[in-house]
Amino acid sequence: MQKRWICWIAVILWCVMIFCITSSPAATSTSTSSVIRSEIQAKPATIHKIDFGVRKAAHVTLFGVLAVLLYTAIGERKVAAVTAWIGATLYGATDEIHQMFAPGRTPSVTDVGIDSAGALAALILFYLLRLIASRSGLLRRQGL
Repeated sequence: MQKRWICWIAVILWCVMIFCITSSPAATSTSTSSVIRSEIQAKPATIHKIDFGVRKAAHVTLFGVLAVLLYTAIGERKVAAVTAWIGATLYGATDEIHQMFAPGRTPSVTDVGIDSAGALAALILFYLLRLIASRSGLLRRQGL
């Protein structure tokens, strides 16, 4: 039971972190492009492509981790993975709505799709890693 509370606290803290990041003007496309431009010498089109990739990878990572944290907090139930995926996707949607009110930020339906895909990919990867670990006996040896 105590583990479950710790997992829910991790979910809340992760959501707060996402909220803070997406509230910050430092996380805008213009800002990340400036950082990339200061670090590498490249054509503007190349900078734009790198910036796009970095920002979308951040979406995949942030919401992938959120989905796995939600799955862990929900527990080993039949609907845990679907619930975690839906929860991460809905949080992604509300985060985009929140960006309508954040200076320098623009909401995007595409970003919700990327958040959702990242959540789904992370849950599939988490499932496969647990499957491999359980078949190798690693989970039993670790007491998990």
